[in-house]
Amino acid sequence: MTAATNFHLSIDLGLPSHDVLRLDARSEGLLQQLDEGFDLITLEDGFALPTGDGVDSVLFANWLGARTSHAGILAGAPVNFLEPFHVSTAIATLDYVTEGRAGLLAQSLDDNRAAAARRATGQLNGYPDENRQALEQDFSEAIDVIRRLWDSWEDDAVIRDRESQRFIDGAKLRYVDFRGTNFNVLGPSITPRPPQGQPVIAAIIEPGNLASLASSIDLVFLRASDEQLPSLVKDIRYGRPELRLFADVGFGAGWSGKETILQGAADVEAAIASARRLASAGVDGIRFLPREPERDLTPLVEHVLPAIRDAGLVQPRHGSALRERLSLPAAANRYVGTAA
Repeated sequence: MTAATNFHLSIDLGLPSHDVLRLDARSEGLLQQLDEGFDLITLEDGFALPTGDGVDSVLFANWLGARTSHAGILAGAPVNFLEPFHVSTAIATLDYVTEGRAGLLAQSLDDNRAAAARRATGQLNGYPDENRQALEQDFSEAIDVIRRLWDSWEDDAVIRDRESQRFIDGAKLRYVDFRGTNFNVLGPSITPRPPQGQPVIAAIIEPGNLASLASSIDLVFLRASDEQLPSLVKDIRYGRPELRLFADVGFGAGWSGKETILQGAADVEAAIASARRLASAGVDGIRFLPREPERDLTPLVEHVLPAIRDAGLVQPRHGSALRERLSLPAAANRYVGTAA
């Protein structure tokens, strides 16, 4: 098999808090290997998971972003629960911290988590109803307004004019005035437009749940069996050919997902075979999901990644900005050229 074109490797580090502390205590060598070995590092937010366990992924992303220089970093956020305005400013800030390597992994609460969130706040207003259709509509609206807020500053809005003592050209800020089903946002953002203009937005997709594709998503992580994956890729490519598709692959003994690479002597060959199969299925990359990061990260970066690269399945990365590396088009500002 010849070298894949723009085939990417990524990993999720959505760690419980105690694992983050252990990672911080270990040598910087592991972080450097993760940074150099992967195109993307995702951080699924623990609150959106059924267990509700884990660190705040946006905070962790900023900690990680300051200690890396190559890998893109996608911070997870439960957009059905957090204020879209705050998510927008947080990811814009992360894009500045990482100098254009940031993105948002938009996570949707399931019905049970949505109900728990409403009970925890003691209020109903501002949150979607506890049914799948309402959650999906709210998810789509949240993504829409997050993107609008990123565009609410023109790229040259910050002028720092000493003579007139003006820091911002107010004519280059836009009022979003978004009115959704459950929330309204006026804007503009309190954070200048991110370095990428529009940081990458990703979502997790499973067979039978393609509703998130109605939003302006750039990248999806597919969770499907070997039998389901080809038809799922075909369906998505037909409706959204510009999307970047990554397949989720479990790594480590005892992982409970559909696709597992068992730890042991066969790890490397299994990883190469899995990568070849997924590349042939038409995906743009793999996202590894370590079962036990404390145990699984070292063999993954020291043995599996070098073998995949030596097999010619990936090519050197190009571009420092994440959008450029993923061959996504430059993000135009929707408000440029329109009336203030």
